[in-house]
Amino acid sequence: MTLMSDNDLEGIRAHEIIWKKLFDEAEAVLKDFAHEGIIGEKDYWLVDEDWGWDVLQIELPLSLAWPPIAKKLQLILERHPDWRITIRLAGRPQGWPGMGIVISRDKIIDDLKREYFPELLRSLTFD
Repeated sequence: MTLMSDNDLEGIRAHEIIWKKLFDEAEAVLKDFAHEGIIGEKDYWLVDEDWGWDVLQIELPLSLAWPPIAKKLQLILERHPDWRITIRLAGRPQGWPGMGIVISRDKIIDDLKREYFPELLRSLTFD
């Protein structure tokens, strides 16, 4: 049996504090977009369970709001360069693969498979 050291406990507490702060800030961003009518209040899921990774997870349906939401979320990572926010496509039609983006302080990794999207959304970019 291995006991946790004080350093381990401090690291866990520090992680929990950052996770909660990022969760609250991301929730505010999403609520702003919902308030503006760009996404519906029930259209997103901010995963409210901390799995211990330096990652905050969100699920969103396919919409034109992804790029502006991603940019706003990227801003909250400025003070936490080791953290990431993932957005996964929610409510995928039958037969669509899993897909999404990973947001870090300095880049957005795009793993959206646009060949499945309606023509109107295939040009969606995160520049």
